[in-house]
Amino acid sequence: MLTSAQHGGREAGNPQPNVSAQFIFERFNDLGLAPKFQTFTFKDGLFSSAYGHNVIAKLPCNTVRCHGSIVISAHYDHLGATGKRVYAGANDNASGTVALLSLAQQLRNIERRYNVTFLATDAEEKGLYGAKHYADKTDATNAYVLNINLDMLSPSKKNTLYVMQSANAKTFTENMTMLQEQTFSVKIVSPNRMKRLIGDGRIDWLRASDHYAFYRVGIPYLYFGVGEDKNHHSVDDTLESIDIHKYQSVVKFINDFMVSLLSCPSDCTS
Repeated sequence: MLTSAQHGGREAGNPQPNVSAQFIFERFNDLGLAPKFQTFTFKDGLFSSAYGHNVIAKLPCNTVRCHGSIVISAHYDHLGATGKRVYAGANDNASGTVALLSLAQQLRNIERRYNVTFLATDAEEKGLYGAKHYADKTDATNAYVLNINLDMLSPSKKNTLYVMQSANAKTFTENMTMLQEQTFSVKIVSPNRMKRLIGDGRIDWLRASDHYAFYRVGIPYLYFGVGEDKNHHSVDDTLESIDIHKYQSVVKFINDFMVSLLSCPSDCTS
């Protein structure tokens, strides 16, 4: 749905929430999560500004003892269209957005020892503006013990899911190796190691996606992504380019990890 022509490439900037933002809002609403829009402005060119619209939904802790709050983020915006050429953005980042919606559906039915915020951000492609606005305006430093960021989840030929962690998030991944996965490999890495492993080393993975907005205000993060994609920011990033079986396996792995984390009997941050 998010990759269809109706969504027009999901470019940020409209004064009102676009069809993609409304679609996400409606999915959260169907799940009974009472979503809301968070509208903001951002610099768009030298002398102009534009609008962005985050979509936010929450699940409360539902146990006697709660360990704090986690925010799961995925940007839904992409590059839009040039004439008749629509940039569908299937991997970047319809894949992360659909995973976010799937997590919202699955996690509402389990025991949760953390409060969970689902944050679909806008204007990531313009400069991480949606995530920065949320992190800056929500007193996120005191509100959250962890950010989980989902961006580009469809495995490439390397068949690897990278879990990039900040130094202060290592305790969250200690049990991740217990999750069995046969379809792809999982590598838990630091930003520097990810830079060495992928491509020519030019990409600054720390600043490459919305997790940076939370890092800059002191919040630990885990970034789930597959690294480089040959179709990145091209019209070839379409639904047809996605290996659905591998993608579904990635989403299941992340869901299993989140179920394990949210049901952690002790505070997993310590």
